[in-house]
Amino acid sequence: MLLGACTSVTPPPGEASKPSPTRSPPVDETPSAAPTPASDLTIRSPPVDDPGTPTVDPSERLDAPARYEGLVLRAALPIRARYANLVYEGNNKHFRAEPDAAGLFRSGDETAADWRRFAAGVGGLVVLRDSLFSQQDHPVAQRPRALMMSPSWVTVAVAQTLANRPLTAPRSAPIDDDAAWAGTDINAYFGSFPVSERLFGDATRPLATADASARLQIQNARVSMQMLAAAAQAMIDAAPRGAEAVAQAGAEWIAASDRSYFGAELRRDKIIPIFVENPNEHELRDEGKGLGVWGWELAPQALAITRRVVYGRRLLDGALAVERYDLRFEAEQDRAIALLEELVPRDSSGHPLWLWVNGGTDGHGKGDPAVPYIKDFQAKIAAANIEVSRVVLLSKPSVRPWGADGKQVLETEVDRYAKLGIPLSVQLQTQQLQKLIAD
Repeated sequence: MLLGACTSVTPPPGEASKPSPTRSPPVDETPSAAPTPASDLTIRSPPVDDPGTPTVDPSERLDAPARYEGLVLRAALPIRARYANLVYEGNNKHFRAEPDAAGLFRSGDETAADWRRFAAGVGGLVVLRDSLFSQQDHPVAQRPRALMMSPSWVTVAVAQTLANRPLTAPRSAPIDDDAAWAGTDINAYFGSFPVSERLFGDATRPLATADASARLQIQNARVSMQMLAAAAQAMIDAAPRGAEAVAQAGAEWIAASDRSYFGAELRRDKIIPIFVENPNEHELRDEGKGLGVWGWELAPQALAITRRVVYGRRLLDGALAVERYDLRFEAEQDRAIALLEELVPRDSSGHPLWLWVNGGTDGHGKGDPAVPYIKDFQAKIAAANIEVSRVVLLSKPSVRPWGADGKQVLETEVDRYAKLGIPLSVQLQTQQLQKLIAD
């Protein structure tokens, strides 16, 4: 069974998808008829550019002792020997490597190659891939390989369809056509969907008068807009068949972007994308995370359809992780239980669903672990309509076995988490763990 964890990366100010304060949100309406059943729908498959799985040199594969097989470590560059039987969590910004003087990263293809090479040599790799500026491709600072459409775009499209409102695609044109990319109305530029001030600002700049670095940023932004527009158009094409078809179209494009970036085999066997299903205010407002859009009133039915369809589709390709649930509160536990019952019901088969839980956190690595509440929560899961074998609880924040007593801290926590039957996320890279367990 795969194990997993997550590292959040906050985008610079202005990079998240934000609604314009002058924009009217979709009307919260209920459709007159139930959504079309999934079995009656035929969704056009999006294109997938599968890069395949790289070969790993046997000298790069380490084997962690059985006592430490439940550890979740931190992935790091440069790629060196790593534990083939442990799960790691990656950091999007770190894997892009250092930016140049203009703030530009190496290409998305180069970045993706390192993600795949690392993943191929470990037991699993958790990747934060849940919103426009919280994924592996940077939409402006590098040429994207397989930019993922934010799940919130699917919610918006579903809500508009439920309300019988027509959908409009965001701007798309040939990359070098400055006139076609020009515009002053950001809302019109993004059609029916949440705006991104950063993308708008760069995509509308003229290439003709730009210097070399600016040209790259403009081109990157326009490629990103093309990718988003293609995904949006697939949902628009599905709209005549109802909200369920729209959600399925969006889910297919999101899942396809995973396979294009990591490859179908690695996605199935190693890659664990994580969604922020339960975002805090900062994540929703400033980072565009979650299924909703800050400042927009979206129909509860639209949120429910999107959650079920997008998460369910992603689970078909491989493991999935969702965050974050504060187990101190009954409402948070109930929310998590409801999600599990919907996605991994009792007697179901398939890939595991990872649930990031805590005992109070600020969402940035500080707070209290969920350990005191795990046993009771496990009992709730067992009593609910949930396939327990498909659920893995990951307690955050991560343990930091650093300093002079690092070895003692590690051994104590290994025993503690083993008794609970859950993985232990630690702030250690491969070489740091090697040193600790060799002492």
